[in-house]
Amino acid sequence: MVGYLQEAGVPRSRVVLITPPPLCEAAWEQECLLQGCKLNRLNSVVGEYAGACLQVAQDCGIDVLDLWTLMQKDSQDFSSYLSDGLHLSPKGNEFLFSHLWPLIEKKVSSLPLLLPYWRDVAEAKPELSLLGDGDR
Repeated sequence: MVGYLQEAGVPRSRVVLITPPPLCEAAWEQECLLQGCKLNRLNSVVGEYAGACLQVAQDCGIDVLDLWTLMQKDSQDFSSYLSDGLHLSPKGNEFLFSHLWPLIEKKVSSLPLLLPYWRDVAEAKPELSLLGDGDR
């Protein structure tokens, strides 16, 4: 994936990899039973994928957000971050955002603004604010 992005012209400095979140096996097992199958994933295996993601980021020299480790930090109960034991819940999405936003902010803070700040747009004639003289 990183190679593809590079071939498409995306610089490494703009890429952030995110490890998978941990798996809550008890909740995912219940979901599997509802689907008529047995538990088909283990958190330890998800940890191996997370480790591989960290290694790729290191090898490629790109930033990584280790969601798998962060959600399990200090043996905290991460089950509320997952809607079904596997997929992020609204609280999990908030957790992801709160950790991802600082990385994104760091990457884009030096970029120039292409459009005026929303408060600087004239409500009556926004084209004057967006197009300069409004003649375009």
